Amino acid sequence: MIAAQDLTFSYGRETLFRGLSFRAGEGECLVLAGPNGSGKSTLLSLVSGVLKPRSGRIEKTGSLALIPQGTALFEDMTVEENLLFFAGLKNAPVPKELPFSLNRYRGKKLSALSGGSKKRVSIACALLGDPENILFDEPCAGLDVKYQEELGELIRRLKAKGCTILYAGHEPLEYVGFFDRILFLGRQAPQLYEAGHFSGTSGEPYETARNVAAVYRSFCENEEGDNQ
Repeated sequence: MIAAQDLTFSYGRETLFRGLSFRAGEGECLVLAGPNGSGKSTLLSLVSGVLKPRSGRIEKTGSLALIPQGTALFEDMTVEENLLFFAGLKNAPVPKELPFSLNRYRGKKLSALSGGSKKRVSIACALLGDPENILFDEPCAGLDVKYQEELGELIRRLKAKGCTILYAGHEPLEYVGFFDRILFLGRQAPQLYEAGHFSGTSGEPYETARNVAAVYRSFCENEEGDNQ
C-alpha cells in the first residue's frame, strides 16, 4: 500500500504539489500522467524517499523498488553479474527463471544488448527480493510495442500477487490493460479518475485509450490556458 496525505513540495519558489492526496492499495495500479515538468518523476522520488516533502506525509507498507527512466546497470558486466550485484545489495537470491525470457541473455554483456533488452534487465534487477511496492518511471519511453506488451503482462502478474504499482507514463495504450486509477498532474488542481470512467460502451482497450487521451488532452489544454 502507498498513500499520500496533504503532500506539498517545492523546487525553490515553484510549488509542484500543494495538498496532494492519493492512495493505491494492494494489487492496484495508480497511473501518474501529465505534461513534461508536471512532477511525475518528482512524486515517485518522494514516494521512494529520495526527496522529502515540504509538508504532508507518505505512508508505505512493505518493501519498495524504483525503476528509473534509465537503466543504471554496469555495461561491462554480464546480465548474470548485474543480477548477482543487485541481489547482493538486497540480500536476495537470483531466480532460476527471469522475467521477459531473459535467461538466454544471462551470459551476455550489457553493452551487447539492445535498449529494450537492457530495460528488461533493469526491471529484473529491481524485482529481486519480490518488493511489495513498485514504482515505474516512464518504462516504455522510446521502446517498441512488443516490449510494451511484455511489460503489461508482467504488471498484471505483479498485481495478481498483490503488488502495489505506481506507473508514470504518457501513452494511454501502455497502461489501459492494467490501471485502476489515473492521477493527472499539473499546475492546476490534480484530477483523479477511476479506470471505469474511461471504459466507454464497448469496453475495448482502444476505446478506453481514446477516452483517456481525450481527458488528458483537455487537461493539457487547460494547463496551456493557465499559462497565457
